[in-house]
This record gives sequence, structure tokens and C-alpha cells, in this order.
Amino acid sequence: MRKASSLAVVVALAFSGVAAAQGGERHRGVAGPATQACMTERAADPAAFKAKYANRNGKRAFRRCVRQHVRSAARACRVERRADPAAFKAKYANENGRRAFRRCVGQHSGDPVSPTPAS
Repeated sequence: MRKASSLAVVVALAFSGVAAAQGGERHRGVAGPATQACMTERAADPAAFKAKYANRNGKRAFRRCVRQHVRSAARACRVERRADPAAFKAKYANENGRRAFRRCVGQHSGDPVSPTPAS
């Protein structure tokens, strides 16, 4: 029994090492601009942050803050792309001329959140 449990521990450690080597821990420790903006906003006034972003149960404020920042950035990027598609692609696309929208959202997701229009 002792050998079986030892073997199970060794196998589990081996697989966790392989997963980490293959990129299982990809974005650990790297915060995007939306995350950084929400962290600074939460640090400034935690009670106001929770009141602004938390759901009706008082939970998930940080997740909702990040989502709101990213959605606001996507909305702004869509407007910018519609205004002049060629200039948008020239400004944000990578060296292969691709991923312009993703790069725009990444750059603007740390910007202050614009109020959503009432629908």
C-alpha cells in the first residue's frame, strides 16, 4: 500500500511538471491593463468599488470591473474601426497585418470606463 501511494505521488508530481513546462501556468503574475485599472480603483476606495461593481449579493466586484473595462474598450475600438478601417489596421495590426482589434482592446482596456447608454 505504501508503494502504491508513493507511486501515485511521484506520477502526480511528474505530470504537474510536464503541465507547467507545456505552458500550464501561462499568464500567472502578469496583469493586463484592465486588471491594473481595477486594482488601483479598488485600492483607492474599497467600499465605493464594491458598491459600484458588486452584484446584488455583494460578490464578484473585481470580475465585473474587469469585464466592464474590456467591454468599454471593445465598444470604443468598434467605433474607431468603423470610422476608418484602413487607418485602424495600420495603427493596431501586427507585422502580418492581423489582430488589430485584439491589440486595440488590449491598449484601451485600462482606460476609464465610459458610462453605458440606457437601453
